Amino acid sequence: MTTARILRLTTASAIACAAASGRAQAVPPAPAPAGAAASDGMVDEGSFTILRKGVRVGRETFTIRRSLEGAETVYIANATVEFDAQRLSPALRTDTAFAPLAYQMEVRTNDQLQLRLKGVIGRGRFSARVRTPSGEAAKEYIVSDGALVIDDMVFHQYYFLAQRVHGSAFAVPVVIPQRNVQLTMRVQLAGVDRITIGGTPVDARKLVAVVSGGSRDIWIDAQGRVLKVVLGDITAVRDELPH
Repeated sequence: MTTARILRLTTASAIACAAASGRAQAVPPAPAPAGAAASDGMVDEGSFTILRKGVRVGRETFTIRRSLEGAETVYIANATVEFDAQRLSPALRTDTAFAPLAYQMEVRTNDQLQLRLKGVIGRGRFSARVRTPSGEAAKEYIVSDGALVIDDMVFHQYYFLAQRVHGSAFAVPVVIPQRNVQLTMRVQLAGVDRITIGGTPVDARKLVAVVSGGSRDIWIDAQGRVLKVVLGDITAVRDELPH
């Protein structure tokens, strides 16, 4: 057998062995999309103690998550708010500009249903089904571009307002589903205050937000997470600093 023939047979044998080895090895999984980890996860979670004239009357516990739904990233905010004899259960979905996509609210007093609202926001309208002790009805009203949902006595939702801060003063349309209205909220930055959260002093940016029916003072951290809200004689203060 010539040297050239031996070389050809050796080369063919090596190729066959390599192919067989490749067939025996498991194919490594494809890497996860680069944006998946960044688009999924907890944005904020915690609780507020609610006080009226300095006396504790309730508590709010909440989560705000960022989630990848198909190709779209959404924010999902859920809470339980208990004060006096009432229990509120809001659930909000927004897009990445914090514009609302869907909203639900249930209000109970002494465990008796007072309000159940389920609505969607699209094409410039808020369309909802509302159930009360007197019956069920459809509600619909116009919602401006760039509107936010900030419902009565739901404090974590001011996070979405804080994400819109730009300049020293601005205005934003705000939907208040429990009232079935949209109002204009005018917001001013009022500097930095030293406040105490969970026994820890911390510097917080202060916003003063004025809307029909009164004004509210809101303190936020550098990421726009809500630390404290004062609305009339009601104060909601975070139990611990955000992690």
